[in-house]
Amino acid sequence: MPPDLALLIGAGLVYYAFRSARKRGVNSPPGLFWPTLWYLVVASRMIGLWFEAWGLPLPGSNGDATSGSLVDALFFLVLTIVGLVILLRRHFDWGAALRFNPWIFALLAFMALSILWSGYPFVSFKRYIKVLGSVTMALVVLTNGQPLESIFTVLRRCLYVHLPMSLVCIKYFRDIGVEYDYNGTSYAWHGISTSKNDLGQVAMLGVLYFTFDITRHWRQFGWRNFDVLYLLLAVYLLKGSEQQVSMTSVSVCAFALLVFWRLRALRSNLQSARRWVLGVFYVTLCLVTFILIHSVVFFSENSIFGKVITMLGRDITLTGRTDIWHDVYGVASSNPLFGVGYGGFWIGRLANIQWDANLSWVLGQAHNGYIDTYLQIGLIGSALLAGVLFTTMRRLLASMDEDFDFACFRITVFLTVIFVNSTETTYLRGDHHLWFIMLLVVWMVPQTDRVLPKRTRENIDAAERADVEVPEISR
Repeated sequence: MPPDLALLIGAGLVYYAFRSARKRGVNSPPGLFWPTLWYLVVASRMIGLWFEAWGLPLPGSNGDATSGSLVDALFFLVLTIVGLVILLRRHFDWGAALRFNPWIFALLAFMALSILWSGYPFVSFKRYIKVLGSVTMALVVLTNGQPLESIFTVLRRCLYVHLPMSLVCIKYFRDIGVEYDYNGTSYAWHGISTSKNDLGQVAMLGVLYFTFDITRHWRQFGWRNFDVLYLLLAVYLLKGSEQQVSMTSVSVCAFALLVFWRLRALRSNLQSARRWVLGVFYVTLCLVTFILIHSVVFFSENSIFGKVITMLGRDITLTGRTDIWHDVYGVASSNPLFGVGYGGFWIGRLANIQWDANLSWVLGQAHNGYIDTYLQIGLIGSALLAGVLFTTMRRLLASMDEDFDFACFRITVFLTVIFVNSTETTYLRGDHHLWFIMLLVVWMVPQTDRVLPKRTRENIDAAERADVEVPEISR
């Protein structure tokens, strides 16, 4: 099939998916264009990378890792300003948000403070602007009146575009969709993402969302639900190429589905559901702790933990991650309490670990969110992140009484992101899609700051005038 025809068919599938959602009456609150645009970009590739892929001149790109892309900088800055204007028009109460989310504000404030001792403060500042932008976009979604449906709308729109376009690029635009290894003997699927792990994470969210959606509407549509096709597509992309399968994404997807289905099964027994969620939370933290210990003392293959690793299909070094962690700890030891400064380490080859200079590629993360947090903002920042995680877990458990579906989704995503960061880094990265999803989960927005969409508000007012009982809007 000619590539242009494949692209046209993919675009037709995207169009039909949006049309099918409207015909099925899927609840899609208005006012979410800008967050959807933000999420679509951070879940795929930066604007500057698309310019390069299309062979177009890239303004502001001179090969200097400290300058970055002017196009991307303007994109994130403009969307951040747009988000702030939206929150201003909605009369968002920042004081109440601070009282509701003290740990998150403390973490963000310390990240900003750490820029002062970064070796590259301007680079750190620009990266921090992306973090603020991601927070702003998340608040735009959460203040849109129907938080769960607003999150689903952003996620669904991104998946409708991302999944078919990734498949088209993998099959017909291989210079974009796949990447070969150094020997040219094997390749990994990237789709419209930048790595097989990023594509796997998007596919994992696709499996989770479409499973959730199909389950909610099973009595109404059954197998006739068009999202069944997208679920199969997400599973296919999650599998990856035969030569390089992202075992991390596969195991994370299995973990997320286990949490989701078990929570659904315990819907009628909230006490048992809470105990089970707490058990999974602490087991996940134990796994994270064992990996962190392994990064320091290095368990042997014959140890219990070593056998668990090999049983999961990974080698004892976790695909070379232990070598990275050894070198990262050497750098972090210079300032263990405060770190090297937010965003001031992974900058091309300028501030990277020494052995990277001999490689043809540049490492951009430590492949562990907890180690990367320690590297950038030290033990103090790590403690603040721990405070965010523990307080969020407590609040999510309490929210199960108010809206079980919303709590079920948030708990599943929350535990999944904690699990992901044991071998990947998504924390504190303003340009990473899982950081954006995490913000949607951990941020608690006062109900007084949730502005109902105009159509929903008009429907409620009309019902009240007719003295008709109105079902409670999802919290």
